[in-house]
Amino acid sequence: MSTADRCHTFSIRHQSHNPLAPRPLKPILIISVGLALFASMSLTCQAGGHAYITNQGGNNVSVIDLENNQVIATIAVGKAPVGVAVSAKLAKVFISNVDGQSISVIDSNSNQVIEELPIKGSPVGLALSPDSSVLYVADWFDDRVLAINTGNLQQQRVVAIGKAPAGMVVSPDGKRLYVANRDSNDVAVIDTVALHVLSRIPVGTHPYGLALSPDGMQLYAVNVHANTVSVVNTSNNQSHTVKVGEHPYCVTVSADGQRAYVSNTQGDSVSVIDAAQKKVIATIAVGGFPEGIAFDQAKQRIYVANWFDNTVSVIDAASNQLVASIPTGDKSRAFGQFIIEATH
Repeated sequence: MSTADRCHTFSIRHQSHNPLAPRPLKPILIISVGLALFASMSLTCQAGGHAYITNQGGNNVSVIDLENNQVIATIAVGKAPVGVAVSAKLAKVFISNVDGQSISVIDSNSNQVIEELPIKGSPVGLALSPDSSVLYVADWFDDRVLAINTGNLQQQRVVAIGKAPAGMVVSPDGKRLYVANRDSNDVAVIDTVALHVLSRIPVGTHPYGLALSPDGMQLYAVNVHANTVSVVNTSNNQSHTVKVGEHPYCVTVSADGQRAYVSNTQGDSVSVIDAAQKKVIATIAVGGFPEGIAFDQAKQRIYVANWFDNTVSVIDAASNQLVASIPTGDKSRAFGQFIIEATH
């Protein structure tokens, strides 16, 4: 069984499908033929925000223009891409290739792969420090987290962590890194300066996706097998449990911190949590087997990657209504912060 199969088995163990496709020989940029379209793409890349959707079955990334909800490019990366981290400051997108054992680095201006970093392990979750100086990589099988200098990818530090680290998120001040340890049923809190574990917060069964409120005071941990989300007060590590849909996977938080949105893979839905009340106030039907989820601050919309449908669902945050469905690539995952906001 491949690393990607094992990494994903817990969430699709009752489904029968092949999660992988053959890997391209090397990274290339796939775009529609025609200089006119290429010129249009170049202008669009400067105009607004974009979503970078990993397609694990196609070994590529779909780039969505958030102005018109259209795919403007498809970028070949490594084998079985899963995780995403974006930086408007660096104009770069980092992609974890779990079976390819590498990180693909994409220039977000040209939408081309500019570097491929080998990783001795199984990279899954990715997160960037607020200043984009450090890329954190969760190594799923070796139970560790790598801290990589984005200015020199060969400068790396390592910290041992719990079992099967997956989702990660960094505090707004950059001092704390939170890591979901799926098989340890806890979230590790790491001092990013010393790079050592400060504490481990017990949560529900099989935590996977993580998100923080904008002020860093509320941590949301999605517990896949418990069908719950643990809402943790980061000042004292006390938690409150919220029941959500079937087999939840990832979570994102609105820009004002008032709502959290949780993808439910076996419910084909998104649960909307009121942060103050700590309860679900709406459930929205989306595409088949939704996984990655992110909030677009500029448009006040939620984007959800659907593994089975090969689409991205778009939800209007004001109405909690599904407003669009965007065809993407084979087995879309988009695990992490995949939206890069416009810089002007």
